[in-house]
Amino acid sequence: MEVRCAICGKLENIGKVHKDYKKMLANPQSVYICEMCNTKLQYQASKDNEIKKNA
Repeated sequence: MEVRCAICGKLENIGKVHKDYKKMLANPQSVYICEMCNTKLQYQASKDNEIKKNA
């Protein structure tokens, strides 16, 4: 199945073993975020939490 990342727009082919495959199959209009963007978002969130804890 071909999906497009909602953040960077990158096209990816995901197979039946991908964690989002069933979600995308059930609702093709679902938002998909690629692993690279997901990692960037998690990193930024952790940095934001560090700043709040130190303040």
